[in-house]
Amino acid sequence: MKVFLLWTALVVSETTAQLLLKLGAGNLQTTTYGLNFKIIGGYALYVISFLIWMQILKFTKLYVALAAASIVFITIAIGSHYLLGEPVTFNTLIGTICVSCGIFIIGNAKRES
Repeated sequence: MKVFLLWTALVVSETTAQLLLKLGAGNLQTTTYGLNFKIIGGYALYVISFLIWMQILKFTKLYVALAAASIVFITIAIGSHYLLGEPVTFNTLIGTICVSCGIFIIGNAKRES
């Protein structure tokens, strides 16, 4: 259960970080006191993601962790479509399916070994 929660936290924090950075980059004008809080928030979430990643590596083989972490590409595509209005193209769908299949294959390889 702990590992599942760590993975969930990692996916949420990395996806949110990317979305905040995208929003911040789209509005590079500074805000109060010359700060862009979306960019600062995005980088703060990357620090949190790094700490979570270190915990995940304690329990997971590196090659499995890297493959599973690629699920963030899927969540970013979904998030950017629904929250930023970015289009999801046919190539995006095919790529997302390929990433999902790769995660499934590697995940099953872990169980077999």
